Amino acid sequence: MVVQLLSSDESQIHEIADYLLGEELLGNAMLSGPILVKTRLDNGIIKQTEQFKLQGISKSLLFSEINKRLKDKYGEHMPLLYSEPIILIDPQQTDAIIERLVRV
Repeated sequence: MVVQLLSSDESQIHEIADYLLGEELLGNAMLSGPILVKTRLDNGIIKQTEQFKLQGISKSLLFSEINKRLKDKYGEHMPLLYSEPIILIDPQQTDAIIERLVRV
């Protein structure tokens, strides 16, 4: 799966990348930003914010653990966290990434 995080705090994204890589919960981390994110508020107004994005490859079975650890660490300052499935990937690259991840 591809884990994705969005945060308005660039340093938080860097900290999370280093933490998840160090704990072997991500096989790699790609950081980008700032990107513009638009959200509709309850009053109908469209709000635009600058966000920073972290994408990393992991195992689907690790999502709950990643979510728990980040919630424990950041509490109310938890960034948006979600995942997307990887449909196709080269088998050799898959093996190389899996070797960098904690065993489940």
